[in-house]
Amino acid sequence: MERGSISFPAAVILGLLAGAGAALGGYFVGQGFYQGRRADRYVSVKGLAERDVKADLAVWTLSFSATGADISAVSTASEHDFDLVRAFITKSGFTDREIVPLATRVNDQFAFTTMMGPPNVEAARRYTITAGFEIRTTKVDAVREASQMTGDLIRQGVVLDGRQTESGAANPAYLFTRLGDIRPSMLAQATKSARALAQQFATQSSSHLGEIKRASEGVFQVMSRDGEAPNTAEERASIEKKLRLVTTIDYYLVE
Repeated sequence: MERGSISFPAAVILGLLAGAGAALGGYFVGQGFYQGRRADRYVSVKGLAERDVKADLAVWTLSFSATGADISAVSTASEHDFDLVRAFITKSGFTDREIVPLATRVNDQFAFTTMMGPPNVEAARRYTITAGFEIRTTKVDAVREASQMTGDLIRQGVVLDGRQTESGAANPAYLFTRLGDIRPSMLAQATKSARALAQQFATQSSSHLGEIKRASEGVFQVMSRDGEAPNTAEERASIEKKLRLVTTIDYYLVE
């Protein structure tokens, strides 16, 4: 055999190796193309989970005011009203741990004298003392019932005012605080809903549903049972509420 020539078996082996290399190269190129196409083919769906719940915390501000020309007499009237309101709250079934007295406020209308002289206020209404209680309790039904009985206080001469709660305009305000307990099951429900929609789309487009590309849990909303938006007076005034979670999930589509 001449120097530099390749025997037949060696040529066959080299040919096989070259063919295998080309085939492997083609495989990886094909896989790269497939992955690129796969990354472009996905469906984005929204999963919905809703659940009816009941508020588990009530915040009720029960405030009152007394007005008069003599500060001593107004103070005595305010203390009398304080005792009446405190007795009403206790009779309604609330304990000391659920009751917080509010700061007493004294307003002297004549203190706001301007260059034009004292304000145009009757002397009989010069002083106003405002006081009250905040009731924070899990007895939401008791709060609802008691708040409908405040006419008893009015008939005894107590002047109730409309001071708002610190958590919003609703008074009483009913809140749901156990969102952490219900979050996992609602998230599972929303994810199941999203997958069902994605599977339906995949079937209609002659594709197969692949892995999740991206997922967003979304935001929990606490609404009134009638669907009033979160953090509104209507929502906070409602004991019966609706929880809503909308998740967004992207699924790959595989041919």
